[in-house]
Amino acid sequence: MAHTKKGKNPYAAETEARSQFGIIDFIRIVGGLILLNAFLSWWFTSTSLWGYEGKWSNIRYINFKLSPLSQYVNFTTEELSIYNGSNIKLPIYVAVNGSVYDVTSSPAIYGPKGTYHKLSGKDCARVFVTGCFQNDNEFTYDLRGLDEIEVEHDLNQWKHFFEDSNKYWYVGKVHHQPVHGEPPAPCDHIKFPGYHNRGNNNKKKG
Repeated sequence: MAHTKKGKNPYAAETEARSQFGIIDFIRIVGGLILLNAFLSWWFTSTSLWGYEGKWSNIRYINFKLSPLSQYVNFTTEELSIYNGSNIKLPIYVAVNGSVYDVTSSPAIYGPKGTYHKLSGKDCARVFVTGCFQNDNEFTYDLRGLDEIEVEHDLNQWKHFFEDSNKYWYVGKVHHQPVHGEPPAPCDHIKFPGYHNRGNNNKKKG
């Protein structure tokens, strides 16, 4: 008895081919629209996102917010210290009275050669209040001896500055050991440049 060789159903093959073509075609259209959007945005605004410069334009922030592995971190003082910009593979963190912020987007400011590098990898809550940069012992989380109202006001302003910035974001908390010994000697408080406008303009660079 002769056996008939079974072949692929022509109709099924044609349907599969159309389906594959449709997927490829869709990808091409979407890719073309994305490129067209980027071109027009650059043509009219000189940016690829129509002038948008917020956190969501930063791929690191997107990964931090959307990655299932991302979570807010609890640091010790020693753990925080390694995020001072000396290792380019690690982010740069600045802490304000326990709250830690990612400031990696500004290496020229907080990196090893930056103006405010002394703030990196530490909680320098005290100097955020006093502004006494000339005194190394002011770069501490020790707030003893300072006016409580001034401390609360100034530190809240700085936390809002980092949280509302389009470049920086909150990443966790740092937990300190209790302070001992004498607090830093009093100094003449010098507010940061632009301090008095900070409440009205949190987009100031820094």
